[in-house]
Amino acid sequence: MHTANPRRRHGRLLGGALAAVALVAGLGTGPAQANPVTAKPADVYVALGDSYAAGTGGSSPAPASLPACHQSLDGYPALLGGLNLGCFGATSLSVKAGLDNLAPTDPAAIALGSATEVSVTVGGNDVGTGAVAVACTSGDALACASAVQNVGNALPALPGNIVALVQSIRQKAPNADIVLTGYPRLFTVGPKMPPTQKQLATTLNGMADQLNATIAGAASAAGVGYVSVTERFTGHGIGSNNPWIHYTQPSPLDPPALALENFHPNDAGYSQGYRTAVNSALKK
Repeated sequence: MHTANPRRRHGRLLGGALAAVALVAGLGTGPAQANPVTAKPADVYVALGDSYAAGTGGSSPAPASLPACHQSLDGYPALLGGLNLGCFGATSLSVKAGLDNLAPTDPAAIALGSATEVSVTVGGNDVGTGAVAVACTSGDALACASAVQNVGNALPALPGNIVALVQSIRQKAPNADIVLTGYPRLFTVGPKMPPTQKQLATTLNGMADQLNATIAGAASAAGVGYVSVTERFTGHGIGSNNPWIHYTQPSPLDPPALALENFHPNDAGYSQGYRTAVNSALKK
């Protein structure tokens, strides 16, 4: 945990005696590890969402998490001393279903019941950004165009799903301040970027902008905060001299799939991008 964090939170780092539990959404949880407190009670921070919340792409896998969730100790929830309930592949609907089906005695339900801060990174899987990444790196222009169109078709349903998710969070965490986060633009376009990659960059960056605008609108409709990370990642996308995003260009001979960490933040992206942005937004 970075010493730059000014808040005293109830540290809930992953690993240790309490085994990971699964919700319907496939969310993982871990044990509490208390930090000393002085005059006032510690804040309790819980992070929900998809692979970006889980910390997928970080270099230190979380040992007690569900393997399929691909959580990392380098993700922003762990860096901020929070309980990481993020899971690879999660959608707003699956996270809501997981919350709605939590038993009151479940450790995650207990943590949420005492939470003072909740962050949510979700929406990319709802609209199929992963399918766009696969299709648009396959060299198949028609498949890429179809996947991008599918994102546009799915976006109108996202605000309502996010508002419903926020309502479920409020039921489980009635005393918490809630913030939704956006996603970074994945590429930094420069003069030396090959034309094919520049086209890919333009497509995926534009998709990120659309997705972020939709999430920000949903946050406003739900009456919660929105955290942009676009500015934090500016100049640190794929193609920059100091990228904060993983990307390995697939070979033409490779199958149409991407390495798990591709298009996810690396350690610097989580620490200097997401951690600082979320840290500034959560209640102090």
